Amino acid sequence: MRHTDRLTLAVAAVLLSSLAAPEARATVDADTCGALMGTYSIVPYRNWGTAPPAIQRTWNESDCNHRVCFYMQKTFNVIPHLSWGSLPVHLQQVWNTPEVNCNAQVQQPPKN
Repeated sequence: MRHTDRLTLAVAAVLLSSLAAPEARATVDADTCGALMGTYSIVPYRNWGTAPPAIQRTWNESDCNHRVCFYMQKTFNVIPHLSWGSLPVHLQQVWNTPEVNCNAQVQQPPKN
């Protein structure tokens, strides 16, 4: 199964679980945060894109505003302070957003 197929399935699972049990707190990992960002055109701290309320709750409860840093580092081979790897320009802007601060995020252990 391709990486994009796994991420699409992860997004679908998040959406279904958040719709089925709105009182339950759904948290997701960095890869799923990245898939949500791409699927719904979310721009951390700026724009929800097309994300429905259930996805917005999952995003916030999972601290995806910061977890996407780990996704971008791994997926695009970013080396903090040295190389963008293959990170697209629009995501370089996300990386450098002061509230997101990916250079600081990836140098610290991920939050539980």
